[in-house]
Amino acid sequence: MTCWNSLNVILYSVVICALLDFGPSRVLAQVNIKANYDYGDKFKVAEYKMKVVLNCNVAESTQDQKYLWKWFKEEDSINTDSDDPHHVSVSDNTLTINRFVENDAGKYSCKLYNQNNPKELGQKSFQVVLKPYLKLPKTATFLDGDKIEIECNVFGVPKPEISWKFENNTILTGDNVYFMPNKRNITNAILVLDPITMKNRGNFYCIGKNDFVWEPVMSGPSYVRIKDKMAAFWPFLGICAEVIILCLIIFVYENKRFKSEFEESDTDQGPETNNAIEGGGDVRHRK
Repeated sequence: MTCWNSLNVILYSVVICALLDFGPSRVLAQVNIKANYDYGDKFKVAEYKMKVVLNCNVAESTQDQKYLWKWFKEEDSINTDSDDPHHVSVSDNTLTINRFVENDAGKYSCKLYNQNNPKELGQKSFQVVLKPYLKLPKTATFLDGDKIEIECNVFGVPKPEISWKFENNTILTGDNVYFMPNKRNITNAILVLDPITMKNRGNFYCIGKNDFVWEPVMSGPSYVRIKDKMAAFWPFLGICAEVIILCLIIFVYENKRFKSEFEESDTDQGPETNNAIEGGGDVRHRK
Protein backbone atom coordinates (compact mmCIF):
# COMPACT_ATOMS: atom_id res chain seq x y z
CA MET A 1 0.00 0.00 0.00
CA THR A 2 2.85 2.35 0.88
CA CYS A 3 4.59 1.65 -2.42
CA TRP A 4 1.35 2.28 -4.33
CA ASN A 5 0.93 5.67 -2.61
CA SER A 6 4.53 6.60 -3.38
CA LEU A 7 4.01 5.66 -7.00
CA ASN A 8 0.91 7.87 -7.16
CA VAL A 9 2.85 10.83 -5.79
CA ILE A 10 5.62 10.34 -8.35
CA LEU A 11 3.16 10.05 -11.23
CA TYR A 12 1.25 13.15 -10.02
CA SER A 13 4.47 15.17 -9.87
CA VAL A 14 5.45 14.06 -13.37
CA VAL A 15 2.06 15.08 -14.72
CA ILE A 16 2.26 18.52 -13.06
CA CYS A 17 5.74 19.11 -14.45
CA ALA A 18 4.58 18.09 -17.90
CA LEU A 19 1.69 20.52 -17.73
CA LEU A 20 3.97 23.32 -16.58
CA ASP A 21 6.89 22.75 -18.93
CA PHE A 22 5.88 20.83 -22.03
CA GLY A 23 3.50 20.90 -24.95
CA PRO A 24 1.45 23.67 -26.55
CA SER A 25 -1.07 23.64 -23.68
CA ARG A 26 1.45 24.10 -20.90
CA VAL A 27 0.39 26.12 -17.83
CA LEU A 28 2.79 28.94 -16.90
CA ALA A 29 3.57 29.98 -13.37
CA GLN A 30 1.79 33.34 -13.21
CA VAL A 31 3.05 36.46 -11.44
CA ASN A 32 0.65 38.88 -9.77
CA ILE A 33 0.81 42.18 -11.68
CA LYS A 34 -0.80 45.46 -10.61
CA ALA A 35 -1.75 48.20 -13.09
CA ASN A 36 -2.68 51.87 -12.53
CA TYR A 37 -6.28 51.69 -13.75
CA ASP A 38 -8.56 54.69 -13.27
CA TYR A 39 -11.53 52.49 -12.50
CA GLY A 40 -12.61 48.88 -12.85
CA ASP A 41 -10.09 46.26 -13.80
CA LYS A 42 -9.03 47.63 -17.19
CA PHE A 43 -10.05 51.23 -17.89
CA LYS A 44 -7.73 54.20 -18.23
CA VAL A 45 -9.26 57.60 -19.08
CA ALA A 46 -7.14 60.02 -21.12
CA GLU A 47 -7.69 63.72 -21.74
CA TYR A 48 -7.27 65.32 -25.14
CA LYS A 49 -3.67 66.37 -25.92
CA MET A 50 -2.59 65.60 -22.34
CA LYS A 51 0.04 63.15 -21.10
CA VAL A 52 -1.08 59.61 -20.20
CA VAL A 53 1.05 57.18 -18.19
CA LEU A 54 0.41 53.42 -18.10
CA ASN A 55 2.25 51.55 -15.39
CA CYS A 56 2.57 47.89 -14.43
CA ASN A 57 4.25 46.52 -11.30
CA VAL A 58 4.95 43.09 -9.89
CA ALA A 59 2.95 42.81 -6.68
CA GLU A 60 5.39 40.47 -4.94
CA SER A 61 8.93 40.51 -6.24
CA THR A 62 12.04 38.65 -5.13
CA GLN A 63 15.51 40.17 -5.42
CA ASP A 64 16.93 37.34 -7.53
CA GLN A 65 14.27 37.69 -10.23
CA LYS A 66 15.24 39.67 -13.34
CA TYR A 67 12.19 40.77 -15.29
CA LEU A 68 11.72 42.01 -18.83
CA TRP A 69 8.67 44.09 -19.78
CA LYS A 70 7.17 44.39 -23.25
CA TRP A 71 4.35 46.70 -24.32
CA PHE A 72 1.74 46.14 -27.01
CA LYS A 73 -1.08 48.09 -28.63
CA GLU A 74 -3.70 45.59 -29.76
CA GLU A 75 -1.37 42.86 -31.08
CA ASP A 76 1.47 45.11 -32.23
CA SER A 77 4.64 45.51 -30.20
CA ILE A 78 5.46 49.10 -29.24
CA ASN A 79 9.02 49.94 -30.15
CA THR A 80 10.28 53.47 -29.55
CA ASP A 81 12.91 52.92 -32.24
CA SER A 82 10.17 52.80 -34.87
CA ASP A 83 7.50 54.90 -33.14
CA ASP A 84 7.78 58.64 -32.57
CA PRO A 85 9.78 58.98 -29.32
CA HIS A 86 8.33 62.45 -28.79
CA HIS A 87 4.83 60.98 -28.81
CA VAL A 88 5.31 57.54 -27.20
CA SER A 89 8.07 56.50 -24.83
CA VAL A 90 8.71 53.21 -23.03
CA SER A 91 10.77 52.91 -19.88
CA ASP A 92 10.77 49.35 -18.57
CA ASN A 93 7.37 48.91 -16.85
CA THR A 94 6.03 52.36 -17.85
CA LEU A 95 4.49 53.53 -21.12
CA THR A 96 4.01 57.28 -21.64
CA ILE A 97 1.89 58.85 -24.36
CA ASN A 98 2.44 62.59 -24.78
CA ARG A 99 -0.41 64.72 -26.19
CA PHE A 100 -2.99 61.94 -26.37
CA VAL A 101 -5.33 62.06 -29.40
CA GLU A 102 -8.15 59.88 -30.71
CA ASN A 103 -5.89 57.55 -32.69
CA ASP A 104 -4.09 56.64 -29.46
CA ALA A 105 -7.21 55.14 -27.88
CA GLY A 106 -7.46 51.36 -27.76
CA LYS A 107 -6.21 48.27 -25.96
CA TYR A 108 -2.71 48.33 -24.47
CA SER A 109 -0.96 45.42 -22.75
CA CYS A 110 2.10 45.05 -20.57
CA LYS A 111 3.64 41.57 -20.65
CA LEU A 112 6.19 40.27 -18.18
CA TYR A 113 9.02 37.87 -19.00
CA ASN A 114 11.97 36.41 -17.15
CA GLN A 115 15.18 37.64 -18.76
CA ASN A 116 16.61 34.13 -18.63
CA ASN A 117 13.48 32.46 -19.96
CA PRO A 118 11.28 33.46 -22.93
CA LYS A 119 8.12 32.26 -21.23
CA GLU A 120 5.50 34.88 -20.40
CA LEU A 121 5.02 35.23 -16.65
CA GLY A 122 1.93 37.43 -16.73
CA GLN A 123 0.23 40.42 -18.33
CA LYS A 124 -2.25 43.22 -17.75
CA SER A 125 -4.43 44.96 -20.31
CA PHE A 126 -5.60 48.58 -20.40
CA GLN A 127 -8.62 49.81 -22.31
CA VAL A 128 -7.62 53.44 -22.85
CA VAL A 129 -10.52 55.76 -23.69
CA LEU A 130 -10.60 59.48 -24.48
CA LYS A 131 -12.64 61.78 -22.29
CA PRO A 132 -14.91 64.05 -24.39
CA TYR A 133 -13.29 67.30 -25.45
CA LEU A 134 -15.49 70.04 -26.90
CA LYS A 135 -14.71 73.47 -28.31
CA LEU A 136 -16.78 76.30 -29.79
CA PRO A 137 -15.68 79.59 -31.36
CA LYS A 138 -15.51 82.27 -28.67
CA THR A 139 -17.70 84.67 -30.64
CA ALA A 140 -19.82 84.63 -33.78
CA THR A 141 -21.80 87.36 -35.55
CA PHE A 142 -24.88 86.80 -37.73
CA LEU A 143 -27.59 88.86 -39.42
CA ASP A 144 -31.13 88.77 -38.11
CA GLY A 145 -33.27 86.40 -40.16
CA ASP A 146 -30.42 84.36 -41.64
CA LYS A 147 -30.01 80.58 -41.44
CA ILE A 148 -26.96 79.86 -39.30
CA GLU A 149 -24.94 76.82 -38.23
CA ILE A 150 -22.79 76.51 -35.11
CA GLU A 151 -20.47 73.50 -35.06
CA CYS A 152 -19.13 71.92 -31.89
CA ASN A 153 -15.57 70.68 -32.40
CA VAL A 154 -15.74 67.26 -30.69
CA PHE A 155 -13.17 64.61 -29.81
CA GLY A 156 -13.72 61.48 -27.74
CA VAL A 157 -13.55 57.68 -27.74
CA PRO A 158 -16.14 56.24 -27.79
CA LYS A 159 -17.97 58.97 -29.76
CA PRO A 160 -19.67 61.32 -27.31
CA GLU A 161 -23.37 62.07 -27.23
CA ILE A 162 -23.85 65.80 -27.85
CA SER A 163 -26.46 68.17 -26.44
CA TRP A 164 -26.73 71.98 -26.43
CA LYS A 165 -27.55 74.79 -24.01
CA PHE A 166 -28.45 78.45 -24.50
CA GLU A 167 -27.54 80.36 -21.35
CA ASN A 168 -29.02 78.05 -18.66
CA ASN A 169 -31.64 76.36 -20.84
CA THR A 170 -31.33 73.09 -22.74
CA ILE A 171 -31.93 73.51 -26.48
CA LEU A 172 -34.52 71.15 -27.95
CA THR A 173 -35.61 70.62 -31.53
CA GLY A 174 -38.30 73.15 -32.45
CA ASP A 175 -39.82 75.17 -35.28
CA ASN A 176 -36.59 76.95 -36.13
CA VAL A 177 -34.09 74.69 -34.33
CA TYR A 178 -32.64 71.35 -35.40
CA PHE A 179 -29.36 69.41 -35.23
CA MET A 180 -27.10 67.75 -37.80
CA PRO A 181 -24.10 65.39 -37.67
CA ASN A 182 -20.69 66.74 -38.63
CA LYS A 183 -18.30 65.34 -41.24
CA ARG A 184 -17.07 62.78 -38.72
CA ASN A 185 -20.65 61.60 -38.27
CA ILE A 186 -20.98 62.72 -34.65
CA THR A 187 -24.69 63.14 -34.00
CA ASN A 188 -25.97 66.62 -33.00
CA ALA A 189 -22.52 68.18 -33.48
CA ILE A 190 -24.02 71.03 -35.56
CA LEU A 191 -26.74 73.34 -34.23
CA VAL A 192 -28.93 74.95 -36.91
CA LEU A 193 -31.15 78.00 -36.33
CA ASP A 194 -33.37 78.86 -39.30
CA PRO A 195 -33.99 81.73 -39.02
CA ILE A 196 -31.99 83.25 -36.21
CA THR A 197 -33.64 86.14 -34.37
CA MET A 198 -32.64 88.85 -31.92
CA LYS A 199 -33.79 86.68 -29.01
CA ASN A 200 -31.02 84.20 -29.88
CA ARG A 201 -28.33 86.68 -28.84
CA GLY A 202 -26.30 85.23 -25.96
CA ASN A 203 -24.05 82.36 -24.85
CA PHE A 204 -24.27 78.89 -26.41
CA TYR A 205 -22.68 75.71 -25.02
CA CYS A 206 -22.25 72.17 -26.33
CA ILE A 207 -22.11 69.24 -23.89
CA GLY A 208 -20.64 65.77 -24.42
CA LYS A 209 -20.82 62.52 -22.50
CA ASN A 210 -20.03 58.86 -22.99
CA ASP A 211 -20.12 55.70 -20.90
CA PHE A 212 -16.66 56.26 -19.45
CA VAL A 213 -17.04 59.64 -17.73
CA TRP A 214 -19.05 60.20 -14.58
CA GLU A 215 -20.24 63.70 -15.47
CA PRO A 216 -20.97 65.38 -18.81
CA VAL A 217 -18.24 67.67 -20.16
CA MET A 218 -19.25 71.19 -21.24
CA SER A 219 -17.48 73.44 -23.72
CA GLY A 220 -16.62 77.05 -23.03
CA PRO A 221 -19.23 79.68 -23.99
CA SER A 222 -19.69 80.92 -27.53
CA TYR A 223 -21.22 84.41 -27.54
CA VAL A 224 -23.49 84.98 -30.53
CA ARG A 225 -24.15 88.53 -31.73
CA ILE A 226 -27.16 89.32 -33.92
CA LYS A 227 -27.15 92.36 -36.22
CA ASP A 228 -30.10 94.02 -37.93
CA LYS A 229 -30.05 93.33 -41.67
CA MET A 230 -30.15 97.09 -42.28
CA ALA A 231 -27.14 97.56 -40.02
CA ALA A 232 -24.77 97.09 -42.93
CA PHE A 233 -26.87 99.48 -45.08
CA TRP A 234 -26.88 102.44 -42.67
CA PRO A 235 -23.15 103.18 -42.98
CA PHE A 236 -23.53 103.16 -46.77
CA LEU A 237 -26.42 105.61 -46.57
CA GLY A 238 -24.37 107.79 -44.24
CA ILE A 239 -21.47 107.86 -46.69
CA CYS A 240 -23.83 108.70 -49.56
CA ALA A 241 -25.39 111.52 -47.51
CA GLU A 242 -21.95 112.91 -46.69
CA VAL A 243 -20.97 112.87 -50.37
CA ILE A 244 -24.23 114.59 -51.41
CA ILE A 245 -23.83 117.29 -48.75
CA LEU A 246 -20.22 117.84 -49.77
CA CYS A 247 -21.26 118.17 -53.43
CA LEU A 248 -23.96 120.69 -52.48
CA ILE A 249 -21.47 122.75 -50.49
CA ILE A 250 -19.04 122.75 -53.41
CA PHE A 251 -21.84 123.64 -55.84
CA VAL A 252 -23.10 126.56 -53.73
CA TYR A 253 -19.57 127.82 -53.15
CA GLU A 254 -18.65 127.65 -56.84
CA ASN A 255 -21.94 129.29 -57.83
CA LYS A 256 -21.35 132.22 -55.47
CA ARG A 257 -17.75 132.55 -56.62
CA PHE A 258 -18.82 132.60 -60.26
CA LYS A 259 -21.42 135.32 -59.64
CA SER A 260 -18.92 137.40 -57.71
CA GLU A 261 -16.33 137.17 -60.48
CA PHE A 262 -18.96 138.04 -63.09
CA GLU A 263 -20.08 141.14 -61.20
CA GLU A 264 -16.48 142.28 -60.72
CA SER A 265 -15.71 141.92 -64.42
CA ASP A 266 -18.88 143.82 -65.36
CA THR A 267 -17.97 146.69 -63.03
CA ASP A 268 -14.44 146.92 -64.42
CA GLN A 269 -15.65 147.19 -68.06
CA GLY A 270 -18.42 149.86 -67.47
CA PRO A 271 -16.48 153.27 -67.65
CA GLU A 272 -14.40 152.25 -70.68
CA THR A 273 -17.53 151.35 -72.58
CA ASN A 274 -19.14 154.76 -71.79
CA ASN A 275 -16.04 156.66 -72.89
CA ALA A 276 -15.99 154.75 -76.12
CA ILE A 277 -19.59 155.70 -76.80
CA GLU A 278 -19.00 159.41 -76.00
CA GLY A 279 -15.91 159.53 -78.15
CA GLY A 280 -17.78 158.10 -81.05
CA GLY A 281 -20.44 160.83 -80.72
CA ASP A 282 -17.84 163.59 -81.00
CA VAL A 283 -16.44 162.16 -84.19
CA ARG A 284 -19.83 162.08 -85.81
CA HIS A 285 -20.47 165.68 -84.68
CA ARG A 286 -17.27 166.97 -86.39
CA LYS A 287 -18.32 165.48 -89.63
